[in-house]
Amino acid sequence: MSDETRELAKFAAALIYEQIPSHVRARAVDILVDQIGCEIGCSELPWAKQVRDTYCRTGGTPEATVVRYGDRLPVGSAALINSTFGHSFEFDDGNPQFLGHPGAELIPSLVAVGEREHISGRDFLTAFVAAYEVRGRIGSAIVKDLCQRGGPQFSTTCGPFGVATGVARMLGLGAEGIRNALGIAGTFSGGLMQYDQGGGSVKRIFSAVAASGGIQSARLAQGGLTGPEGILEGARGLLRIYSSTYRPDLLLAQFGKKWMFDTVYFKPYCCVGIIAGAIDGLSKLITANDLKPDDIASIEVGYPTGFHNHAAITAPHDLLGMQFSTSYSLALTLLKGGNTPREYTMEALADPAVRDVASRVSVQEDASLSKQYEGRMPARVKVRMKSGDSREELVIDAKGSPGAPLSSGDIDAKFRSQVVDAFGTDRCEKLLRVLRAIEALDDMAKLPPMLVIAS
Repeated sequence: MSDETRELAKFAAALIYEQIPSHVRARAVDILVDQIGCEIGCSELPWAKQVRDTYCRTGGTPEATVVRYGDRLPVGSAALINSTFGHSFEFDDGNPQFLGHPGAELIPSLVAVGEREHISGRDFLTAFVAAYEVRGRIGSAIVKDLCQRGGPQFSTTCGPFGVATGVARMLGLGAEGIRNALGIAGTFSGGLMQYDQGGGSVKRIFSAVAASGGIQSARLAQGGLTGPEGILEGARGLLRIYSSTYRPDLLLAQFGKKWMFDTVYFKPYCCVGIIAGAIDGLSKLITANDLKPDDIASIEVGYPTGFHNHAAITAPHDLLGMQFSTSYSLALTLLKGGNTPREYTMEALADPAVRDVASRVSVQEDASLSKQYEGRMPARVKVRMKSGDSREELVIDAKGSPGAPLSSGDIDAKFRSQVVDAFGTDRCEKLLRVLRAIEALDDMAKLPPMLVIAS
């Protein structure tokens, strides 16, 4: 054993702002903007309100602020609610290198703790980068096998470690304190993925589970509780228990040269990320061939091994199932011309025309995509026409993925689309300016009031 857990803790404790490359800082701010937009834009969805109501009834010491509504709750409760908001409609960031939803796991947690501890914007951003790096390296060392086996889920399995790292750093616990927080976080690691087969709204809290577990881990470490050595690489640690491929070397590979932020994915569509390539492929075929619904006999979609079952619900009964359904997502692309929150509705789910097109879509494994394009977001789309002709499109890099990234301007436009209706144009633009200059903010406690709609 090479004590990789301790080395990660040392890195997280020692990282200083000046060591972070400018392009990494810029991408970290992009994630902040994207996540805050998702929190505000998705905060009125039914399941988001249910989670908020549940924890508001519990109450507690007023330490941190609930986005949009302004409730003052304990740090753990506020972070859990805001994280649920941010992950409430499959519109938040991801990363094909290690999967899960790190922005929704980390940003609400660190903003809440930063508010209570009066951390500066620069210290917040440094803690976020440190936590994202640890989270990403853990996910990189385990993710391929988890994906192929169908779980446990990535945010709930790896997310608590990232959150524990960032919060422990903010609390000033040092390298040994962060190591203990990581050890304790192993207690909160896990989560089943049956949602991508059977729907259910509980998936909306998966990043919040990471937030809650990570915050508890750091606070327990602050209180003196200790975690086991080698929680990641040990004989009964994360990698040996959850993965059949034991690769602790990936935890520390290319420190300071390769950054996990280099492979961030921002979602242009509010569905499970792997469907993005299929949406892009079908959109290209529609434009190139002027396709109409009545022209199409069938649509075949191929995904890499391990991903084809993650987006193959054929008869969804709720919106989550619809967002994990390639067939229904492509029906929206063809019939509605978009895959934004405006298109994923219960009315669309019940629409006979949508159901008819969805019934013509099939999903299959395409092993060649796994071998050729590992770490990317490919999809192969083949449309067979009723005339007997067929057309095919291979998408290697889906829109928003590392190979076809959204710009900061694209992310700002997405932010406005989710915030302006609630906040108005002037407040929306002011908030965006503050977020873009977060490094200049002297006290993170000044940010949360800006995220609340005045009564």
